[in-house]
Amino acid sequence: MIGRFVQAASIAIISFGLLASCAGTKTKLIAQWKDDAYQGQPAKIFVIGLSKEYGPRTLLEDEFVRQLSERGNVAIASYTVLPRDEKPDKEAVLAKVQEVGADVIIAVKFLKKETGDTHTPLRRYAVPQGFDTSWDSYAGYDVTTDVGVRDVSYDRDVITMETTVFQAATRKPIWSALAQITYQNAPIKQIKPFTTAIVKELAQERVVR
Repeated sequence: MIGRFVQAASIAIISFGLLASCAGTKTKLIAQWKDDAYQGQPAKIFVIGLSKEYGPRTLLEDEFVRQLSERGNVAIASYTVLPRDEKPDKEAVLAKVQEVGADVIIAVKFLKKETGDTHTPLRRYAVPQGFDTSWDSYAGYDVTTDVGVRDVSYDRDVITMETTVFQAATRKPIWSALAQITYQNAPIKQIKPFTTAIVKELAQERVVR
């Protein structure tokens, strides 16, 4: 539906769900960035789950809306106002964001999945790109350098997700983070703990209430 919004070549949010995490599951924010110049709090948040799978996308967006609402935020799931079977262009999405009165966009995208004894090379989490560049670029995650997050090896399945908050008026990023979800089975059960980790951090950073 919204595959061009950020830089994912393939979206697999099927790796998450609304159930509680199973034993051995761990959600960890491994890197994050914030524009310290942003001091406001949004009046309404537009949540976009970047998935070609409609069901998992709705689960993800609904969980974000639920948790944000519990903290006193006003949030709307994109699937409730965007066509299900079409891929709207950048301006169509922005027009819908303006129509519903949202001033902030939260976009969640899949970056990669690793299984077994895998290795994540040393990388730095660079400043995320703006809305326009993120939408137009569909080549994958490439904002890395030779310093930053340390090397890690895994003996379980690990999914890396990126969540970025954009200010609708300027189309510039406000906050962005990488999260790694480590699990042994039932990946569809990870939406809730993943969302909890993200929303908690957003609140602590005063990006949302």
